Amino acid sequence: MSEINPLLIKHIEEEESFIKRIIYKTNWKLILSATGLSIIGFIMIYSATLNTGKAEIFVSKQLFALIFGIILMIIFSLLNYQIYHAYYKYSYILGIVLLLIVLILGTRFRATRAWLDFNIITIQPSEIVKILFIIFLAGYFDQNWEKNNTFRKILIAIILSIITIILIMLQPDLSNAILYFPIIISIFFLAGVDKTFLITSLLYLFITSNLFLLRIYFSLSDMLLFPSWVSKFYLALSGSWKELIFIISFIFLILLIIWWVFKNLRFHIPNYYLIISITLILSSFISAIALNKFVKPYQQKRIIAFINPNVAPADAGYQVIQTRIAIGSGRLFGKGLFQGTQTQLGFVPEKHTDFIFSLIGEEFGFMGTSFVVLLFTLIILQGINIMLTSRDSFGSLLACGITSLFSFYFLVNIGMCLGIMPVIGLPLPFVSYGGSNLVSAFISIGILNSIHLRKFIY
Repeated sequence: MSEINPLLIKHIEEEESFIKRIIYKTNWKLILSATGLSIIGFIMIYSATLNTGKAEIFVSKQLFALIFGIILMIIFSLLNYQIYHAYYKYSYILGIVLLLIVLILGTRFRATRAWLDFNIITIQPSEIVKILFIIFLAGYFDQNWEKNNTFRKILIAIILSIITIILIMLQPDLSNAILYFPIIISIFFLAGVDKTFLITSLLYLFITSNLFLLRIYFSLSDMLLFPSWVSKFYLALSGSWKELIFIISFIFLILLIIWWVFKNLRFHIPNYYLIISITLILSSFISAIALNKFVKPYQQKRIIAFINPNVAPADAGYQVIQTRIAIGSGRLFGKGLFQGTQTQLGFVPEKHTDFIFSLIGEEFGFMGTSFVVLLFTLIILQGINIMLTSRDSFGSLLACGITSLFSFYFLVNIGMCLGIMPVIGLPLPFVSYGGSNLVSAFISIGILNSIHLRKFIY
């Protein structure tokens, strides 16, 4: 009887040890939270589509995406995330190519060209592009870390980010375009970009969004009730260059007076602050005007409905009013699975996608929604922990981008259903119907788990 090769025994033992380390060191809190949310989503999608006669179709498609997503999560968990660093430039190029293909060959649905239809399956490339963009931005700032504060490096990152956002806006897909801002801000912050720039960027977003909301509010109001200067302001926001130049000149004059007063009071204010302020206000006005051109009228009504749902109670405000009623009617323990009246009778629109949280609230009550919030909180907390404990800066930046993406999805979608955030059409990750979103979410979880595992496995 031949003896067993000792080298073979050692190799087998090493393999078993490697598999054991993967099993023991895997972030099960992260994976089980994501899987639990997907199971809840699977059940709720069936409930939401039960009375449509197409429940089996929706459920089977979601089940296929769920299985495929879990397989990809396992693969991306086993892959060393550091491999992506070498190809971060190509990830950006691939993302741009995918967005261009969608604009040329994409299938139009509800006035948005965002899908590639292959008959058997339909893919939304922008869901994958978000991951590619995070990989690019993480790799870009990790390369030559000490130069992250140079004007040239920041400018290149901004320009490349704007190109991506513009291509998504051309679809037009406002909700996916908005998702890039928390990713950019969070990665810029962690990469050590100058705080003055970050504060200026946040002010730009704040001013632009408020100017845009003001323009929508005025468009839905009777302008005869406002003073004449408000009409000029509205015309400026609507793209009238005569009024825009007048408003900008007036603001410039006010800023110049304030700057002169402070300087004479011996306050040390650098001259470039005045230039930054003027540039900030001018760019915010131009961006708000551009948004008005990109965002469709029905989308504008949906956005403003979160301020006052009664502005269009039979249209944009209807969604907010009905979701509030559905969530409130669920009370503590809900009406029971398949027993929700607001949702089952069709009062809540898009109850299997954007407003699935309201279905959970009605059928499982406060306890059900609290459990969903708990699982999402666990994912976000694990993402933050992975970001803080990563073995390198690239892993931290990757985890930062993914965690900020999940956080934004979570806050905005639930905020939409509660009427405290604008209705911008964002799904609830892992829960809402949508194969591309589910698959990309599981890929993101796989990357997070890979970053976590590499602290223990070399």
